[in-house]
Amino acid sequence: MEAIREIPVTRMDCPTCVVTLEKAVKEVKGVKDVRGNYLKKTLKIIYDPEITQIADIEKAIENLGYNIAYKHYPNLFEKLHGLFKKSDVKEIKQIGDSDFIEITLNAIKPVVILFTSEACPICQALKPKMKELAEQKKQETDFYEMDITQTETWKKYDIKSIPTVILFQKSKPIKQFNAMIRIDELENALKTADS
Repeated sequence: MEAIREIPVTRMDCPTCVVTLEKAVKEVKGVKDVRGNYLKKTLKIIYDPEITQIADIEKAIENLGYNIAYKHYPNLFEKLHGLFKKSDVKEIKQIGDSDFIEITLNAIKPVVILFTSEACPICQALKPKMKELAEQKKQETDFYEMDITQTETWKKYDIKSIPTVILFQKSKPIKQFNAMIRIDELENALKTADS
């Protein structure tokens, strides 16, 4: 038995967003097929309702940092209120083109750069995980963030989508992770770099 559901997704503004969302939703057990349309900002999902619930599909979308158009999410005031309750996690420092050579290429320990943008929902969803990893690895590795809308350095590293994470060691990029980065992959790369 199959069911079809079209889910409107806010801020699904580019083909990369569509591919990322399709891949994440296809991983939900019971989903047979997913087709995204960034012009209509919808995902058309064919799934088995006996195996999966719409809530599971919605969660896969929301875990990437996207919102579903028919659901209520906290407004700015509610988000700010929540921020004051959270523990103080160290921020990943923003760097610009002028800082890049000194911070990255002349570094003694490995350096992780997150190439991102404020307008990218996937980037925003990745940031808390990156901050946790930065806190765990602060003795061995330096973490930084570059906004591609305000810098040019990213063009030298063949970055075609965001978020992209590059691990530098001894002034060279040794590993690059693109839009569907998993934190455990980055952790494993850092173990290799640290040894």
